[in-house]
Amino acid sequence: MSTLIAQVIVKVTARQVDKPFDYIVPDDWLPDHLVGCRVLVPFQNRRILGYVIHVYREDEDTRDAGPDGAHKALKTLLQRLDDEPILTSELLDLARFLSYRYAATHLQAIETMLPAAFRMKARGPAEVLSDRVGPKRLGLLMPAGALRDGLQAVREARLVAHGARRQWGILESVEKAGGISLSELGLTASNPSLRALLAAGLVQLEWREFYRDVEERGPSSTSEESVRLSSRSNSTERTLTSWQERALRRLTDATAVDVPNVFLLHGVTGSGKTEVYLRVIEAVLAEGCGAIVLVPEIALTPQMVRQFTERFGNRVALLHSLLSVGERRDEWMRLRRGDADIAVGARSAIFAPVQNLRFIVMDEEHESTYKQEESPRYSAHHVALERARQSGATVVFGSATPSLYAMHLVETGIASLLTMPERANRRPLPPVEVVDMREELRAGHTSLFSRALESELRGVKEREEQAILFLNRRGFASFLLCRQCGEGLECPHCSIALTVHRHGAEYSLHCHYCGYVTAMPEVCPTCKEDAIRPYGLGTQQVESALQARFPELRALRMDVDTTRQKGAHKRILDAFARREADVLIGTQMIAKGLDFPRVTLVGVISADTLLSIPDFRSEERAFQLLTQVAGRAGRAEAGGKTIVQTYRPTHFVVSTAAAHDYASFYRREREQRERYDYPPFCELAAFLATHSNEAYAKGAAERFVRELQRTEPPDDVTILPATPALLRRKEDQYRYQVVVKYPRWNAVRDWMVTAFAAVHAKMNQLGGTCTLDVSAGRIG
Repeated sequence: MSTLIAQVIVKVTARQVDKPFDYIVPDDWLPDHLVGCRVLVPFQNRRILGYVIHVYREDEDTRDAGPDGAHKALKTLLQRLDDEPILTSELLDLARFLSYRYAATHLQAIETMLPAAFRMKARGPAEVLSDRVGPKRLGLLMPAGALRDGLQAVREARLVAHGARRQWGILESVEKAGGISLSELGLTASNPSLRALLAAGLVQLEWREFYRDVEERGPSSTSEESVRLSSRSNSTERTLTSWQERALRRLTDATAVDVPNVFLLHGVTGSGKTEVYLRVIEAVLAEGCGAIVLVPEIALTPQMVRQFTERFGNRVALLHSLLSVGERRDEWMRLRRGDADIAVGARSAIFAPVQNLRFIVMDEEHESTYKQEESPRYSAHHVALERARQSGATVVFGSATPSLYAMHLVETGIASLLTMPERANRRPLPPVEVVDMREELRAGHTSLFSRALESELRGVKEREEQAILFLNRRGFASFLLCRQCGEGLECPHCSIALTVHRHGAEYSLHCHYCGYVTAMPEVCPTCKEDAIRPYGLGTQQVESALQARFPELRALRMDVDTTRQKGAHKRILDAFARREADVLIGTQMIAKGLDFPRVTLVGVISADTLLSIPDFRSEERAFQLLTQVAGRAGRAEAGGKTIVQTYRPTHFVVSTAAAHDYASFYRREREQRERYDYPPFCELAAFLATHSNEAYAKGAAERFVRELQRTEPPDDVTILPATPALLRRKEDQYRYQVVVKYPRWNAVRDWMVTAFAAVHAKMNQLGGTCTLDVSAGRIG
């Protein structure tokens, strides 16, 4: 007699149980569509969550016996938690890829793909999934004639007298909506007014499916027909440039066939890349297929998101971290069921369960936010290529400043290059003036704003235009320093200088890593002299200096400190769009994805803060930021100008960015990377050990080197010695690292994972942690 067996990945984080476990499927379960569902399973005297990854039939007689010759008794699944699979077979394959490619456990890979609502721990076999995590919400329906009967009941005082007004309000709400969830009414099932209506038979309570409305998309009532007509009218109103036409033709031809294709779309800022994406997606939808659109940070690209939702309405599902747990779960299920066919979101939207996936867009592909910083530490670039391979989709990486990784894909023949060197409105790129701040000092001008920038700011106000001021450091000042003894103030928990923040007339010191806050001392804690002063710039200081120098200019500031609350990004950008401010001051948040027609001036307060960072990618990121923020100016008929202030005006990053000369920058940076063997000409893996005892952290890193050297390393591998991490101590944990350079992951995976597993097990015993960050610097 055969038994139906389910292979389950259980929700246990220990690497020792990183394997599927077999469970018997109960005879009364319908086996169809069980793969991809969540189940409740018995495991080591507990009931825990699990994910079914495979189902097969097995004869009792053929089941593998143990060492003693006896057949191991299998346990039985306790409860099925999903009516339909939440994971497709494609996503289950992708989980296996993630686990292999990034040395992660299978559980980590699966749960990285899923919204938080599906990762909640189960509490027992009788669990009822709540409104936050389940597929249904408790709602009210109204029987025929209930509104009339309800009014009569209220008049006759047959309902609870003190709750009559509330009861009538409930009846009106239910009648108007034709059915409404308790959460929308702000009620629970035990509410007295509701219980009275239930007892009178005026309303009925049942579980019903309700998709929550997502604010960025607007109400979910847009009809498919109106969306289709809106899509047609919006797209035909725009005349494409010849460059857009060429790109569109290449991409639509590629998506018309069920074969994976990869493109790099190199278009200058304002060249109309988004309109090309929109039109390709129109063609994809017409073929009954779907698309994924990735943006670096959805809160920072509201204008682009709005274009997609205005063009395609309810066919768009939004997936990003700013949604509530329930909202994200709903958006996932809309895609899973085919109620939506376009996923728009940040990095993790690459895992969206889009049906018939045919087109993947990664906009601003150069952004570092496309790299996950928790296990599995994946690159969205690499995952996008794997999804395209699985589904036969076309991938397009878009940027005005392509990463060296993307350009390497072109050079190695993996991707085809498409270019759009002109702005869509045929306007020229803004001229960039580089101001040597050393000359300003020699002339006795000590303001944060150079004379050229001051002059342009006055002109902005006179012409009723707008300006953007960019500085990639928040706070008021970078650090404190005693001018008497030379000592500064460091965070007691992290090896980093405290940043000065100002609140009105008061100053405080903040650690941007662990959140430590303390009052600013009046005298130096070391020498007790009144000689401690703030140094360095921050966005708060720029805002203060602007208000002092130009009190007539209204300013908004956009950085981490002003955008902590949900929706703060949108409120600030909407206010600026309504021209409630003349100047927008900010960090890299304002450097990308923004299109304000009245912005005619961009000022980079200090380009030097972007240079000389101890990271081999620092110059690439500096060039990208300078180019992107400069591109915010002059996007409309009024034209514009960018002023870059620096003490290093001849630095090649500054000079090439000022000339909008990507080709020259790329040639030099590529030469440097190849000469010193850095990505994309190799891959890097970074082992990191952390412990409250520095000796243990250092010892773990040194042991990792020894474990690697136990066997002969594969060819062309370089093992760098164990060293303190750039941030040596963080949140009272000491951090040591080992960097390994290698040509391809497939050639070193087993060797490296074996060494990592040995150190990982020991560190767990000692109460520390260790991680292995595998970079996707090259296809392998």
